[in-house]
Amino acid sequence: MGLQIAGAVLLIIKYWGNTLDRVINIYYPGTGIASNDGDDYAVLEAKRVVECAMEIYDNRMAFIYIADGYAFSIIGEKGVFDNIIVLIMVIVSSVFFYNYRKIVSKKIAKTLYEKDIKIPYQGLPDYIDRTASIEDIENLKRNMYKD
Repeated sequence: MGLQIAGAVLLIIKYWGNTLDRVINIYYPGTGIASNDGDDYAVLEAKRVVECAMEIYDNRMAFIYIADGYAFSIIGEKGVFDNIIVLIMVIVSSVFFYNYRKIVSKKIAKTLYEKDIKIPYQGLPDYIDRTASIEDIENLKRNMYKD
């Protein structure tokens, strides 16, 4: 049981904290190129941000499910129920909680991240490259055709 609890704690450490920072890390896995809005802002498309946020909320809920499961297993007893009834109850509740997690995480993600997000390039991790802004291109043109 100690290994299971340690695994749950690792899961929560990875996915708890500042959600926007976690979204950025999932949005740009490893390396990536941030598109821009013509200025010095990276644009994170709402549809992809919702997918990233859903992954984060799914994992947070998974931790809560795991922690609750361990707590109930310690204090709970099967009582007078037959093994097959307990198995059926576990299957039914698992299907319910799986679908509940999907609905809740999607609702939260769509509510919080319904629009594209603009982030200053300085707010992005160093491993993310950026595309040139309109200002960068104009400066480049001016410098190329200087007398």
